[in-house]
Amino acid sequence: MTRFLRFVFPVLSVSLLVAGYFRNDLDWFAGGLLVLGFLWIGGLVLRWVWIPPVGLFVAFGAAALGLFLGLPPVLLIAGALCSLLAWDLAEFYLRLGKAYPKDDITWLERPHLIQLAGLVLVGGGLCACALTLQLKLSFEWIVILMLFTVLGIGRMVEWSLKKEA
Repeated sequence: MTRFLRFVFPVLSVSLLVAGYFRNDLDWFAGGLLVLGFLWIGGLVLRWVWIPPVGLFVAFGAAALGLFLGLPPVLLIAGALCSLLAWDLAEFYLRLGKAYPKDDITWLERPHLIQLAGLVLVGGGLCACALTLQLKLSFEWIVILMLFTVLGIGRMVEWSLKKEA
């Protein structure tokens, strides 16, 4: 399944980003993103290990630039999320290539794909909420929320390190 999905998500990512740029008549940027898409797929076929991080970096940069230029945020955020999934699946596929020959690959893929599906649902849901809800918070509330976020991330890292030890 990972073998197939690692080609689907770069195509989805580049397609969504290109649609966002074409929609606002920025044909040169869209053409450059199409070149990126062909290079990304070609790099996956040729097993270039450096292409997934480069594709992720360029896709995130294109999404950020598009948001700065006022392009449709739904297409750009979805394209960035798909590029993150494409990068993760490509890296996971490379790690699966180093598995012991007698390992059951489908048994190794299943938990990873389930975690990725959860990430997509939570991330997509949060993005949808952020795009539909327009909350006006004061600076103090933003600082308090940032502190809680940092505290929560610290607790998750601490929990993760305890689990590994």
